[in-house]
Parts: sequence; structure tokens; C-alpha cells
Amino acid sequence: MKFARMVKMIKKILVVLCLLLPIKAEAKLLEMSYFKLSNGLEVAVIENHKAPVVLQMLYYKTGSVNDPLGKGGLAHLLEHMMFRGTKNVADQMFNRLTDENGAENNAYTTYNETGYYEFSDISKLELMMALEADRMVNLNLSEEAFLKERDIVLQERLQRFETKPTPLFYEMLSEMLWQEHPLSHPVSGKVDEIKGLTKEDAQAFYQKWYRPDNALLVLSGDIGVDEAKVLAEKYYGSIKPKNEANASLEYAKPKEMDSTLHLKLKGVEQKRFAMYILLESGAFSKKDVLSLELLGRYLAADDAAYLYDKLVYQEKKLLAIDMGISYDEKLGGTLSFYAIPADMNVFRGDVTQLVLTAAQKGLDELTEEKLTRIKNQMLASTVYLQENPQSAARFAGDMLMNGFNAHEIMHYDEAIEGVGVDDIKQAFEKVMASKVRVSGYLEAKNE
Repeated sequence: MKFARMVKMIKKILVVLCLLLPIKAEAKLLEMSYFKLSNGLEVAVIENHKAPVVLQMLYYKTGSVNDPLGKGGLAHLLEHMMFRGTKNVADQMFNRLTDENGAENNAYTTYNETGYYEFSDISKLELMMALEADRMVNLNLSEEAFLKERDIVLQERLQRFETKPTPLFYEMLSEMLWQEHPLSHPVSGKVDEIKGLTKEDAQAFYQKWYRPDNALLVLSGDIGVDEAKVLAEKYYGSIKPKNEANASLEYAKPKEMDSTLHLKLKGVEQKRFAMYILLESGAFSKKDVLSLELLGRYLAADDAAYLYDKLVYQEKKLLAIDMGISYDEKLGGTLSFYAIPADMNVFRGDVTQLVLTAAQKGLDELTEEKLTRIKNQMLASTVYLQENPQSAARFAGDMLMNGFNAHEIMHYDEAIEGVGVDDIKQAFEKVMASKVRVSGYLEAKNE
């Protein structure tokens, strides 16, 4: 079972948790059907017949944590290769076919999942399903295409990290926190690792992780569950499972540490502070994670939040502050604070203690009445969730990937409603009991 979080970029999985809400009505938060094919492929269907459009989203339960040691960036590179042709579809024809049929497509890779989607007119759904199912099993990795995509991935790494001080700073803090654990490795991979990747590496990763019994298909839009069952069976049902034992993977447990990084890099335009606290795998329940998400919204969701009001407006010690929560039951997770100090005196001081003291004070002042307002704010952002096939698919898909079942997703408002102030305090106590944390200060190298 997994729980998701913040980042992507910065992302991805936490967007889901931030969209949760309490609804007083009896209606479900989301109307969804769920079933599984005999080959292990999970399928979720969200009906919306207001427009003749549909989103197909295929998730693979693999990401950068499954990159072999020394081969960082492999999962991400394979994502790129999935658009370079199969035994039945010529190189680069996938994008051409989707474009010619008026469909949108894209993909992404995170530490624990890789997703592909096509958004099209309902009349084009069968074509989109045929294309997606074909590349699940028939990918054709040519040496020429591989080398081209490897260079593209390398250039992305150089442009987004090697020349960008802030992302590099956060990446270094994550490496310090997670030590030998796979979460210490960036999704993009490092420059030397990317350069060393081979076509055979990509082929082996594809054969191991890309299979129906390690995937989730979400169909959202103008399609009923009966039709979805027929089409899913038609296009995906004949693909044989491999029945790999994903759960057998073991990860190195980070050692106790409380360290501070002072970093000077070229190109820094704004001094920054960040603090990462490790959340141990298996130690936090779903309710704990929801409690921390609500706490994050209360403390630092926007400029009306507690920490913003206290540290930015009243005490004027910070220019901005944010908080994030990411958690996976098998891997663990991180509670993060990000801040921009107002002046050098604050920057040279103990920002860690400043933020944690203020956070604890804010928690002490949290009442059930204030918490109810936070829940209602979440309601405002999700009340029309089912009206948008794309939003509904991402919400349901990410939740399923993070260990929630169909009933929990459809009644997620009840889970949020069930969180009280005491639950939030207990969850934060677990965070503060963590023996693994790092703080970092980033400033310009020429200062």
C-alpha cells in the first residue's frame, strides 16, 4: 500500500491529497467503477456523458526507485523510448497518429510510477487503446533511436538541474536525507549515469516492469463500465502477465542524523532555506498522512495561512514559506519546509528552530472550528471534480496507485471529515520523533 505526496514536479502525487474535501451530502465524492482483468490489469472507469470525449490513462507501478544501482535515469529514459516505435507502429508514428486524430498525449516519470495518457474524442478511443496496448508488449528498441533519446534526456538533465541552483540544492538535501535508500537518487539520473545507459538496460527494465499485472488503466469520460470491460478485454486482455513479486524489494534504512548544509552556488537570485524530515516507512497510517496534509494547509497553504501570517506579515522574518508532505508506506516519505528569509540576520540564524517553534505554536492554537474551515476550503476545490474527465482520472488514478481502494476514493470526503485536531497533533508528534533530518541554506557564490 502506498501514500502519495508532493512533487512532482513538484509534484504530482500530493496534488491529489491537496484536492480532498469534506462533503456533507450523501452523494459520493466521485462515481467510479473498478474491476480487474484475468491477467492482473486493474481498470477504473469514471463516467461523464456530458461531452463525447474520453481520457485513457495507463499507469505502470515503477519509477526511479527501480533503477538499478549506477543506472539512474533509466525509468525516465524508457518513458521517452515508449514513443519511438513498436513491431507494429513505426518510429515516431505514435505521436503522428494521435495528432492526426485530434488527440492529446503525454507521459511522466516519478520515483514510484510512470504514466501515459491520451485525451481524445470517444470515436478515437479504440485507436488510442490499441496503440497503448501495443507498446505495452511490442516495444522495438533500435540503437539509433535509443542514442537520440538518451541525448535528449541528458540535455534535459543539464538544462533543468546542472545549470539551475535551486533544483540542485533540493536534490542535494534529498541525497543527504535518504543516504543509501533509492529515494536519494534523482528521477532524472546523474550525468555520468545517463551517459552510461545502454539499449540493453532499457530492454531489461521494460521486460521486468511493463506488464499488465503491474499496471492500472483509467478510462474517464463518455464511456460506460460495460463498454469499458469489453474494450479493456479486447485490447489488453490477451497480454500475458509475468507475475513478478514487486513486494520482495528491500531498501536500505537511512541512519540517524541531524545535519545542516550551507551551500553557495552561481546563479542564485534569492537566498533559500529548506528542511527535510524523514518519515519512516510503515510508521504513518492513511489517517496520519491526511492529518499532515490538513496541517500543511493550515500552516502554509497560502498567504492567509498561520505561518505566513506570523513569520511573514507579523514578525517579518521571512518573505515566503511553504510546507509539503510525501509518503509511501513501503518507501517512506518526507515532511518539508521551504522558506525565503527576509534578511541576512535571519538567514545566518537558526531558521530550523524558528520554523519548527512557530509550527508547534500554530498547532497548539488549532481548534476544531479552524479545522472545519480548512476542510471547507478543500471542498471548494473539488466540488466539480467529476465534471472534468481529466481531473477525475488523475484524482482516481493517483489514489489507486497510492493504495486506496475504490470505496475509499468515492467516499474520501468521509475520511477527511473523520480527522480531528487530536489526530493532527498525534501525527505531528510522530514527525517530530524522527531521528533523520537535514536543513539547508542556499546563497549566491559571489557573496
